[in-house]
Amino acid sequence: MISRIRINRFRGIREGSLEDLKQLTIMIGKNGAGKSTVLEGLYLVSVCAEDFDVVRRVYKLDYVVNRRGGRGAWDIDIDRKLLWYMSEYEQPIEIQIDIWGKVFRFLVLDLPKDKYPVRLVDKSGSLIELKNGLVWEDISAIPLTRGVSNELLEVKKFLEGILLIDALLMRRLAEVEVYAWPRLLTKRGDKYLIEMIKEEFEPDAEGLTYIPITEGSNYLVLQTSKTSIKIDDLGDGAKSALVSAMLILAYKPTVVLIEEPELHMHPAGLYTYMRFLMRLSKEFSFQIIASTHSIEFVEIAQELSKDLGIDSTVLYLERDSNGVLAARKFSMDDYDILKKLGIDIRLLSKF
Repeated sequence: MISRIRINRFRGIREGSLEDLKQLTIMIGKNGAGKSTVLEGLYLVSVCAEDFDVVRRVYKLDYVVNRRGGRGAWDIDIDRKLLWYMSEYEQPIEIQIDIWGKVFRFLVLDLPKDKYPVRLVDKSGSLIELKNGLVWEDISAIPLTRGVSNELLEVKKFLEGILLIDALLMRRLAEVEVYAWPRLLTKRGDKYLIEMIKEEFEPDAEGLTYIPITEGSNYLVLQTSKTSIKIDDLGDGAKSALVSAMLILAYKPTVVLIEEPELHMHPAGLYTYMRFLMRLSKEFSFQIIASTHSIEFVEIAQELSKDLGIDSTVLYLERDSNGVLAARKFSMDDYDILKKLGIDIRLLSKF
């Protein structure tokens, strides 16, 4: 589990850190505070172990560049340089994460994709590309020695398990289905999925299958005793929960990064979705780091974390005019006290 994140020179963050992250960590704050940048920073770090996003079928570096505006690519100099704070690309972007109580430092270099620009700094100062097991010295690379430490192998496996779920992915159901469905069927994870659907959403659910609806197009549908319902036509809460669960069961993540899960969702649907997600988190031991603008989401998380016995925290993020990120930590008890005082934690910058 990630317990600490430190970011330097990435997007609008010149420097800053988040401390004492839990199994469920919720980030709140004004627009532009840095919440999405933290999620993207963790996704970017995973490039060191795997540069291709197998769900979206894109290179992760390209996705970080064009995710917000839908344009640009990493190998276009001017596009990638905009990821550096104030475009000051003379120094690398630096992201440190604490895993298992140990600090791992990563550098993002101003280099094309084929040079594998995201590298781990080892204790000797060498730059390691985990994906292909290479140590970089200046512009050349040599293979790691055969006696690669178990720690490096564990870090690689951990980074490979970082999964980003954002609104763009939730709208690309066909890509999720193509990735997840065959992997679920291989070990009959669909049976587990149906059990969860029956318990949380549709007691009459019997199965999931593909059916042809238009010529040349197959759709994943939920089967009940009376009909079949396209996944596309489910309510937002049920659809988000089902798609996320498919991804998680197929991907087997170590960390799930979720951006604004409340979008287009009624509080009742949000409750169902988060209960579903947090149950999976507890059963399969992965961490959830989420950003939100929703006070309902915070309240739902508070209730569910107590019910399910999941350690959780709320971090209020602020970023000053010099690009320094700071975070105030709130336990769920702290949140209750502020609520009783009539203070909305989304408005802490006003106090």
